[in-house]
Amino acid sequence: MSHEKFGNESELRQAVICELDPGPLPQKAQAKLDGVYASLGSIPQDRPTAESAAASERPRPTRLSDAEAAAHGKPTGGRVVRRGVLMVAAAVTVTLLGGAAFAATTLLQMQPGDAPFFDSGKNLPIYGSLQEGVSSLSADVGQTVEVDGVKVTLDSVSSDRNIVNLFFTLEQEGGFDLTEQASYKGSQESEWDRLQRLSPRFTCALSSNGESIGSDSVYLLDAYREDGKVKVMQRIVPEATLPDQVDVELEGWATWKPYEEGDEPFTFDFGLDLGTVAQPRELGSQDLTFATSEGEKTMGIERFTASELGCVMAVRNDEIETIEESGRPIYNVAEGSITPSMLKVTDDQGNVLTPVGAGDGTGVNPAGAYVVELAGLSPDATSVTFTPMMHAADWESMTDEQRAAINEQNERTVDVSQIGTKLETSEYGGYELTGWDVVDGTVSISLEPYGWQAPFGGATGMRPTQQPTPLYEEWYDEETGEKYWGYHTAVGYQKHDYKTGETLLITSYYAASDEELRGLTEYEYQASFGGYREESDASQTLSF
Repeated sequence: MSHEKFGNESELRQAVICELDPGPLPQKAQAKLDGVYASLGSIPQDRPTAESAAASERPRPTRLSDAEAAAHGKPTGGRVVRRGVLMVAAAVTVTLLGGAAFAATTLLQMQPGDAPFFDSGKNLPIYGSLQEGVSSLSADVGQTVEVDGVKVTLDSVSSDRNIVNLFFTLEQEGGFDLTEQASYKGSQESEWDRLQRLSPRFTCALSSNGESIGSDSVYLLDAYREDGKVKVMQRIVPEATLPDQVDVELEGWATWKPYEEGDEPFTFDFGLDLGTVAQPRELGSQDLTFATSEGEKTMGIERFTASELGCVMAVRNDEIETIEESGRPIYNVAEGSITPSMLKVTDDQGNVLTPVGAGDGTGVNPAGAYVVELAGLSPDATSVTFTPMMHAADWESMTDEQRAAINEQNERTVDVSQIGTKLETSEYGGYELTGWDVVDGTVSISLEPYGWQAPFGGATGMRPTQQPTPLYEEWYDEETGEKYWGYHTAVGYQKHDYKTGETLLITSYYAASDEELRGLTEYEYQASFGGYREESDASQTLSF
């Protein structure tokens, strides 16, 4: 197997960004993206060459589909955009149903109520832990717009001062034909995967008393089909703690029709009255300075708040931007700074807090604040300790041969059919394998974390040691007549339990059969033994 090892975090962040795009898009999808980008004038159109299209004979499963990577602001050339700002496709023929949209002056109060999204049991089980909080803090909305024949209803909102959960219903006369939601012609990805692609994408603007308090991403968590309708759950993780009154404006883009010039987004507007919602436990905005073996390192906490719906840490981004000759921005961690991923966070009840993607978001804004959700904080915790986890190896001074030797020592394999197996990822932690299932061309692997998780690679990047059957595709450039071709293996997702930190890896394969996938039980992953050093003497403890 081949894994790259990187000497610093900025290299890793760039690698993650690049890894999101496994190859060229199909012609229809590329045309749709080009239309959106051209209308917004924000991202240069980089077309793949015939050589690059043919180069990837063994593409890795990725954490994002191509379209989703672009939708979450993945840089494709000379400029980084705000995560979640650019979406694939937009809406036309938008009709408000049942009267005008909610004015922002219509305030929704959170009260105990039902959580219908969870009633059918069709949601991903890993999100079952959200039901209790949603039931205790909920408000019905019932606002509907019709977008090109599809009715989109914002059924309800569940919010505290940390998190906003949104619940939608999509309905179309005669039901939905998911054939058009296939990634490629002839691909067989699962219904669940296609429903993620069907679900509308949103951006969000938050304000209070006429003052902006942030523009945040809206993350897609889950979607399922029931009685011909599609139920969707999405999540906003604001950078700022929400005040008593908040105006929320959602701009949505439809994914079920091709983009056309002049298309406009559809909107939902509502207000939140959070005056009766408890204030979260918080550590307060402050700079922490760690006296590490590499000198003083500072991290600026903008907020660390824990509430019924989640635990969120927002950290100032002190990275330095430089622009390459090509126009591509490069971000490097400042010499005197430390990032959240290089800290072990524990509470005074003995729990190691597990970072999970904010809202399960995979979009990255390298220039924006770090926004992290943390799982595992005890409700009885009175303090939190931050311990630096410094790089133990000087990768920059090593030869290629030395790096390769360390990488080889960290190569690991695991039989995913052996439930209960421990997957050690470093001296400081790992995962326990708690589930493996193959249904509808999709492999689902459940991992329960223990200890501290190294920030990149590890068990969450595991893949079969043998290549599953890929999907072969050919297409032509209409302008040049050139023929392109490529192989496509799968699309992958990571989902998290926001209370326990349990991770669910979902990989939907384009061509491999269930029988084939059940026979591929040996997986490989890269550990990080010898890669990090815990510096307990430099730790800092803050009290709520």
